[in-house]
Amino acid sequence: MVEEQVTNTQSLPDRAARYREVVERVVREVGEHPLCELKRSYALSTLAEKIEFVKDVQSICTSRIDSEKFLVVGADEHARCFVNVQNLSEFDEAKLRQQLSAHLDPVPEFEPFALTSTDGHAFMLFVFPRQKTRIILATKTVIDDSSGKPRLLLREGDLWTKGSSTGRRLATRDDWAEIFEDIVEREAEKRTRQRTAHLLERATAQEKIRNEYGAVSVPSFGTDEEYRALIESLCASKDRGRYGLLLERLRDDLIEEWYSIDAFADDDVTQLQGALPERAVRVRNHKTNVFLPAMQRLTTAAIYTTKNEGPLEFLAMAVQLLEDVYETTNRLRHGYLGSLHLRGRASASSAEHVSHTIPALESLVSLHLIGAYIAKRRRFGYLPIILRRLVREAGGDMTPELTRPLAFWPLRGGWGEPATLRQPDGRIKLCAERATSDPALLKLFGSEAGAIESLCQYELLLQLNCYLTLEEGHTPETVAHVKKTYPEVDFRFFPSFVTFPLTNITDVALRILRELKRRNEAFVKPLMFDDFLAVFLRNGGEDMFARYLQYVEHAKRSVAWQVNGFPGFPADWPKEIAEAIKKVA
Repeated sequence: MVEEQVTNTQSLPDRAARYREVVERVVREVGEHPLCELKRSYALSTLAEKIEFVKDVQSICTSRIDSEKFLVVGADEHARCFVNVQNLSEFDEAKLRQQLSAHLDPVPEFEPFALTSTDGHAFMLFVFPRQKTRIILATKTVIDDSSGKPRLLLREGDLWTKGSSTGRRLATRDDWAEIFEDIVEREAEKRTRQRTAHLLERATAQEKIRNEYGAVSVPSFGTDEEYRALIESLCASKDRGRYGLLLERLRDDLIEEWYSIDAFADDDVTQLQGALPERAVRVRNHKTNVFLPAMQRLTTAAIYTTKNEGPLEFLAMAVQLLEDVYETTNRLRHGYLGSLHLRGRASASSAEHVSHTIPALESLVSLHLIGAYIAKRRRFGYLPIILRRLVREAGGDMTPELTRPLAFWPLRGGWGEPATLRQPDGRIKLCAERATSDPALLKLFGSEAGAIESLCQYELLLQLNCYLTLEEGHTPETVAHVKKTYPEVDFRFFPSFVTFPLTNITDVALRILRELKRRNEAFVKPLMFDDFLAVFLRNGGEDMFARYLQYVEHAKRSVAWQVNGFPGFPADWPKEIAEAIKKVA
């Protein structure tokens, strides 16, 4: 009976009548219950009774409320009957709220009803809905010395609760744990609602179109398995149109949805100071609930395309969208996002990163994961699509005439990016963390160790291109060609893979060395930023590559000196690589 609910859609008289019916049945048939507390009276004119009422209200509202709880004043629990409340005037709502406000923070939410039972007894009913917070604390200490002997009635900071019983008590360790667990559950529910709200709206619109006009072009995103099946189908049918529609939907969430929180607005920072904390919360919610889920879908679309050997054009379309997302950072910099984080400070984790560099950082993480999967599966034919894209640096003041390969991580950081990026191994650790925290990506890489190995192999290829374009003393011909062909491109890349064991890269390094010995230009060409670099490797390329691996070995020793203060152990290369390095040493 006590579980019967009264909906707020009913009129006030109907609600009051329904409440009276439910409460009368509880009083006469059930008695006091965790959902319904019964009191004969409160003499609110006395200090002790006033504080008793305050503590009862506090204890009800700090307990778990799924929908509503009741406090009935004018009910005798033992006799199972109603008794007249003689001091109804003392239960004026304004006075009660004033009393509660003077002793509790925040003031509990409640609704009072002055009712009359069917046998003619006046009683008060207090209805308590689910509270916004269960951390409702006493704000002052109250001592009653009217009898000449001081008696503590309420202590500042106290939290009285009932838990799942009818007895009032001070909150214990278990009570606090349950309250915080409830907070976590509510936050999870809130984030889930925010994350799925726009997807539900989209699904509803699609269902309406399907019912009226037939099947839609691309179904709404469902589970990871359903999404995987969708990409497989698009790759198998080479359906460019539907693949493009999929990316357009993702583009809406990744780029256009920033307008929904006015992120591109060119606001006066001096007028924004008071609003920045509130806007930071909006940005964090947008990042968590809209941006990152769409970025996860885009990343897996690109990787599934590679996995299923879809058309090269499909991957090019996905990477083009990643580039567009990357460039959003420089547009957001002129809005209030550019003022949300102090220059030079880092965040403890990716989740706490809130600044204009969110799109650039997340697109670079995604590109790194795509490249890592290409390296893992040796699908090098897809590599030029991500390797040969030139962009301007993002994040800070740009040099208009200078560009860098997008794959070379051209982000001028220092705007709240995760602190781990400041460590020598930070980039690979950050990307591996992203891969293992996403079930769909974890399934593709197998494990954290598998993700790290693939990322190291990908960075080996990036650093090879950096070596061939900058190491004039070792590769003068390739450096000269690059300087002439790309005079305004900065090819610097600062690798993270040299901080990890060389065993992560030996398999791919051995494969490249053997193909160079065979003069297999077709194999080498996709690994290069420029096709002509492969031409220079046609003759004697194995020696050039061996010198590169020796350079990698030296770089690893240098990092070991910086991190550990000693050069580390000798490189544990396979015999074939060790002999090639020895030959050119």
